[in-house]
Amino acid sequence: MIKILHTADLHLDSPFSGVPIAAGEELRRGLRQVFSRIVEIAKEGDYDAIFAAGDVFDCGFVSPDTVTLVRDAFADFGKPVVIAPGNHDPYLHGSIWAVTAWSENVHIFKSDSPSFFDLDIGDTPVRVWGWAFMSDRLDTAPLGTPLECPSDRINLICAHADTTSPISKYAPSPLSLFGATNCVYAALGHVHNPPEPAVSGNTLVAYCGCPEGRSFDELHFGGVLSVTVHDGSALPTLERITVATHRYEILHVDVTGEDSDGAVLERMRTAVEDSGFGAETSLRIVLEGAVPTDYAPNTDSLAAALGEEFTLCSVNVKDSTLPVYSADELKNDLSIRGAFYRALLPKLES
Repeated sequence: MIKILHTADLHLDSPFSGVPIAAGEELRRGLRQVFSRIVEIAKEGDYDAIFAAGDVFDCGFVSPDTVTLVRDAFADFGKPVVIAPGNHDPYLHGSIWAVTAWSENVHIFKSDSPSFFDLDIGDTPVRVWGWAFMSDRLDTAPLGTPLECPSDRINLICAHADTTSPISKYAPSPLSLFGATNCVYAALGHVHNPPEPAVSGNTLVAYCGCPEGRSFDELHFGGVLSVTVHDGSALPTLERITVATHRYEILHVDVTGEDSDGAVLERMRTAVEDSGFGAETSLRIVLEGAVPTDYAPNTDSLAAALGEEFTLCSVNVKDSTLPVYSADELKNDLSIRGAFYRALLPKLES
């Protein structure tokens, strides 16, 4: 039995260009702390290996301090670390992966065709297959040819790939391709909001998702996967471990019929109280429903008011309400909407 900590999509040194400079640096510092926490979990949990399935870094422009942090943490872990560079941190001449003096326990894929490392993980002989992005895209499925999987080793995959779209530019890889490999587990990166693990053939295919979200398209507390591989035939056992200390969340609030910011704020207040979100949450509230035509929610003032009442990391309000027009308004509307209404009116009245 071996234990693997499966991580991916850290995107260290993300620019966070949409926030003030100081806030961006704080968010980058938070991502570095999440990375350190992942390696510490691997050490304290006596894991036999770490699989990093791509996009450890957000791009080639990474601070020397961040590179040093990653290099030293992997060296201090001491046991095998397998890295499959992704579309954000491809293996290029002069890249971080190519020029950094990594410790001997770090194994990095260097080709966009499948290759393997034969390792002893714990006391178990293992063959780990994978590939590296060589640019910011990989149009073809790397698993186009059969893999040589010896029966005297446990066969695994660590890779950056997209199983969700056959026309993806990021190593499009249908689940059936993994099922044909005779590998017992495929540790994947690239999909930040992970789907449920899937079984194809004798292979368990899983995304771990991003360890900590960076925007409102990466929701909830991020984490890593603890993978227990029992032998070369039985499917591994997975356990999700939360590592994030910050999360992004979205609340949809129906404000149908309300005609003032005060009334809308009350509905927002109730929704936030019921959610239980606190200082660890950056919250977006989406206002929905039908409101009178002469009322438009003041999103800035509503966000400020809610931020004063609740201990949230940040509050963002988005107006997605629709106006409800009265019959008189539609009769006198000079736009195509009014013309459409007047054309229908005889049928409505009859």
